[in-house]
Amino acid sequence: MKKLILFYILTFVISQITFAQNYGWTDISANLPQYSNYNDVHFIGEEGWITGWNDGLLYTPDGGETFQIQQLPANSGITSSVFMKNNQEGYVVTFLGNILKTDNGGTIWTTLHEPGGGLNSVHFPPNSDTGYACGTNGTVWMFDNISITDISPPDNTSNLRSICFPTDNNDGKVCGQTTIARRKNNTWSNLQFYDSSLDYNSIFFIDDTTGWAIGTFGAIVLTVDGVSWVRQTSNTNHTLNDVFFINSLEGWAAGSEVLLHTVDGGENWTREIESLTVGKELRAIYFTSPTKGYVVGNGVVLKYGEILGVVDEIESLKFEIYPNPATNKIQIKCSEFKTESGTLEILSLDGKEILKKEIRQGTENSEINVGHLETGLYLCKISTDKRSSTKKLIIE
Repeated sequence: MKKLILFYILTFVISQITFAQNYGWTDISANLPQYSNYNDVHFIGEEGWITGWNDGLLYTPDGGETFQIQQLPANSGITSSVFMKNNQEGYVVTFLGNILKTDNGGTIWTTLHEPGGGLNSVHFPPNSDTGYACGTNGTVWMFDNISITDISPPDNTSNLRSICFPTDNNDGKVCGQTTIARRKNNTWSNLQFYDSSLDYNSIFFIDDTTGWAIGTFGAIVLTVDGVSWVRQTSNTNHTLNDVFFINSLEGWAAGSEVLLHTVDGGENWTREIESLTVGKELRAIYFTSPTKGYVVGNGVVLKYGEILGVVDEIESLKFEIYPNPATNKIQIKCSEFKTESGTLEILSLDGKEILKKEIRQGTENSEINVGHLETGLYLCKISTDKRSSTKKLIIE
């Protein structure tokens, strides 16, 4: 009778559940028109803009499925940073010191200002018509559609690499080389307490007081009062180039052959997708939501999104489970593991990991103890470095 009831329950569940969500990173670099060292990325919905082109930048209308080159006026220089206020109005700065604007999503870019010097970063506060750009020799510029003003911190010659005004024009932050500086109420404050022996490459704030800066030797520092900074443990010595937080808890940091992720405000950072970051200099990261993001670097674009779709078997990687339904143990047979190593995972229907086992190369048959699992329906997923496959697993 118990098995009969279980049969009807599972029949109902299987008939109702068609998809299971699981998120991860994929390399979409094959969609790019040609190789370049990409410097920055910004998305509005499915539309995205990527800098790094000489006199141009890349544009995608469909989340990275296709790309096209948007041209800038001749001699604008290599694009370094982009900020889109919406899918029509946007701004780009270049390493030659030019600020350009579009009012039609990038179909036409026009030169707005030419302050000179190298510009590394551009940012607008929410709902503001005034923007900010920073660059070499400690320069910071404040500009709008009519004028541009030098508001550089006094006695600073650092190569300033990142700037942000998280809430309004009254409180901004900038970093670069050994500098972290704060501009509050139109005045640069010297009250910043941090480790000045490190070089900083990017700064990100979720409000006026809580933010992170990252840099060389895996440096990640946090402030919760906008003044005092404390070092977090990144578990890497690789240079970090960019940082992005989705909210006060979940954030990402990208750098030289490394991509880090935290879900607790940076108390713990874990390394992600090492197979996709080897040999890659990751320079910029941007998320439009907790389940959709992008990373760009030297010839690479990575996309974060849903990667596990239909619950039924994905034919890209064939394997067998027996017995199924199972009670105590299951056998997994996959001929791909003769020549490749990989992983075996047991997942709940909502994609949460319950059990994981590393499979060594040459192990065609694996035995897994499932006697501790509760009666019900699960997913069994096997993965190699490049492919994965998922099947239903029933535990009686």
